[in-house]
Amino acid sequence: MSRAVIYREPGGIEVLALVEVPDSALAAAQVAVTIGAAGLNPFDTKARSGFLALEIPFPRRIGMEFAGAIESVGVGATYWDGAPIRVGDPVLGWGLGGIAERIVVPASQIARLPLSIGAEVAASLPTAALTSLQALRVLPVGEGETVLLGGAAGAVGIVYAQLAIARGARVIGTASVGKHDFLRSIGVVPIQYGEGLIDRVEAVSKTLGEGRITAVQDNHGREALDVGVALGVPRDRISGIAGYGAIAELDVLSVGPFVRDPKDLEEITMRVASGSMTIPIAATYSLEHVGAAFAAFEAAHAVGKIVIIP
Repeated sequence: MSRAVIYREPGGIEVLALVEVPDSALAAAQVAVTIGAAGLNPFDTKARSGFLALEIPFPRRIGMEFAGAIESVGVGATYWDGAPIRVGDPVLGWGLGGIAERIVVPASQIARLPLSIGAEVAASLPTAALTSLQALRVLPVGEGETVLLGGAAGAVGIVYAQLAIARGARVIGTASVGKHDFLRSIGVVPIQYGEGLIDRVEAVSKTLGEGRITAVQDNHGREALDVGVALGVPRDRISGIAGYGAIAELDVLSVGPFVRDPKDLEEITMRVASGSMTIPIAATYSLEHVGAAFAAFEAAHAVGKIVIIP
């Protein structure tokens, strides 16, 4: 037996419960991971609240990204490149039910973790890294471009911005004023979101060279999408993640459906290990305080990830 956070019905933070669950046996090509840390994501809140209709029976476990150590290895389980997986290997990965002490997932959902990266940082990477890389494949950006990035101070925005800048793009990122100093520290030109955004974007973009936005990536809703359309950015150079209604209405690109590849995840961990990418940890909480962790996460005041430490 091990502990996991579950919910038995849709609802608010109050439906979460920390319980003992049976330890699942391994099938072929699966691994069991002893979890050292688990990240919180918008998907967790949307699923728990019932906003997302999941075809998963109750009670449901929660959490979708984790880091830890290999506890046991199923028959035929290897890393993405065929290398053997060994008990004790540090790994990170994704799979429903990550806010727990233990998880069983297919070996195709884990990646090797450099020893220099702690579990807290590693558990913050899978969703942000894989989503950002997918976004840059759907809408590539490069040298000389200026990107308007909506939701720049969220985990996906932070990773996306650093990848786009590494490709030679300039990034104007929307965020609340309290997050602007951090965004500047990673090379983003920060800008306040909200009413009057289009005027602020035009004023700032003119200071960066060509004076126009060449691409838009919205990781929060639709505000940046609307601004991009209003500024005349071609619709095949505008992409969104969260605002699905607006994406369809405006006929712009959608980042989904998502492709998750452990090779991509290892690419990002190497960037973090080398110091060329950072993702801040806003706060850590124990399993016993998972409610407080989600309250802080849903308040969205801090920069960086909220992480659970079992």
